[in-house]
Amino acid sequence: MENKQPFQNGKEIFTTLKIATVGYRSIYREMLMHLFSIDTPEGVVRIKVRAIACAPHDELPALTCLDGVDFYDSVEELCENIDDVNIVFDLSEECKYIEHLKRCVPAAVSVVGGEALLVFKKTSIDPDPVDLKACNLNRALGLFSTFVDQAEEEFWLLDSNGVVLDANSAVLDRPRDLEFEGREGTLINNVLPYATKPDNAVMRAVETAKRADQVITKVTSNGDLQYFGLSAYPAVKRDGTVRSVILTRKDITENYFMVRKLQQTEKLAAIGEMSAFVAHEIRNPLFAIGGFARALLRQKNLNEKDTKKVKIIYNESKRLEKILKIILNFARPAHGEDGEIDVNEVIQEALGLLRMKFESQGGVVTTNLKSNVAKVRGNPDQLKQCVINGIKNGFEAMPNGGTMRIETSLSADNWIIIRIMDSGEGIPEDLLEHLFNPFFTTKSGGSGLGLAMTKKIIEDMGGKVKLRSKLSKGTILSFYLPPLSLSQAVVKKHEEDEVRERSGSVDFLGSPSDFIGKP
Repeated sequence: MENKQPFQNGKEIFTTLKIATVGYRSIYREMLMHLFSIDTPEGVVRIKVRAIACAPHDELPALTCLDGVDFYDSVEELCENIDDVNIVFDLSEECKYIEHLKRCVPAAVSVVGGEALLVFKKTSIDPDPVDLKACNLNRALGLFSTFVDQAEEEFWLLDSNGVVLDANSAVLDRPRDLEFEGREGTLINNVLPYATKPDNAVMRAVETAKRADQVITKVTSNGDLQYFGLSAYPAVKRDGTVRSVILTRKDITENYFMVRKLQQTEKLAAIGEMSAFVAHEIRNPLFAIGGFARALLRQKNLNEKDTKKVKIIYNESKRLEKILKIILNFARPAHGEDGEIDVNEVIQEALGLLRMKFESQGGVVTTNLKSNVAKVRGNPDQLKQCVINGIKNGFEAMPNGGTMRIETSLSADNWIIIRIMDSGEGIPEDLLEHLFNPFFTTKSGGSGLGLAMTKKIIEDMGGKVKLRSKLSKGTILSFYLPPLSLSQAVVKKHEEDEVRERSGSVDFLGSPSDFIGKP
């Protein structure tokens, strides 16, 4: 039997479907006029009628494609002569020929009748509204595509298995994120590696058919921690299953640290208020205890055992007085005096108080203080206390000696930078984010307020504090201060979040950029 034959008309290739009909009813006139028309639109299969049986010739619609059609009086005669037909339509009333046709037609010929003929019925469509809707649809698609491609957020279209179907320009135009997107294969039409990780937002959206959010982190080449917010939006079918998922990703590092700084500020305010109250209530009885202990020590009738006990009371009361003083200084707002501070001079004074003992233990102290560094505005005693805290912590990190280096510089964006670097054992990563919390300490007998006070004083001066540390390499504590020449408005413009920085591959006693890079 001859099958459907493709032929070329101009540049378009059409397929010819050869059919035969049995019987006829007027309700099929419109369908026949549609199917048998020679004016077939592009992309539509052409119909060629090869044979008609059991139908009055004079009742058939005037169709140009009926030229050359063979007419038969019975189904048997038709079936004997339709070797090149693909489909037979039973147009008779109640499809009275269909069972007979199924038994008689060749095995490769299909038989269609009854309601199945509705598939071939032409739908009446007014082209003007369709063209308008198509125009509006194209415009909407264009606007949507422009919006998605120009968005800063990254967009992925995934199927329910995590295969990437499409992505916007923010994804395709940037360097590939190997940890998130994988190293091998093309991004499109491959599974997104992130979607294979446990408890990821994509799979949760597929399982619950609801939006799923997640925050993930990434360590940059500079050793900094970067935060990303992800949201997965499922496209749900009528049966409740998920057809596809739109995944968005946005860098929220700046927002994360802003929120953390706000939380830290609120916590410090509460701690300061509570500390001031507690210190005030303790101070009076503590002074009384210390006074009575001092009076008892002046008496000569105390034996050696009692004198030793009273000395312990007196010494401990003095130690508590020092702790209360620290707490009150931390709780009391630090108002920087409107004075000029030579940071190099402050560093030299602080070193003069501390370096002798460190060098006697075999330690080495070096400085690189730039003479062209501008002065800063604030309280010299408070800044000196910050420098002393930093140097003291560095010395204590090197009990068996080591190298301490202190330097000053002016950054490209007009920050006066004080760096205090030690070659100690470094700080474990899980402790770094707690170092500036009040009352957090790893030292026996420490108050846990030194770094918290240091950070508070520097920030009250309009500056910021950064800390980096790597085990077995050392630690760098950096103070960023605005120069005196900048107005308060410019100082505020420079205010940033305190950032816990992480180091990459380092050689500590190289340049600072070898350790932390230039911020």
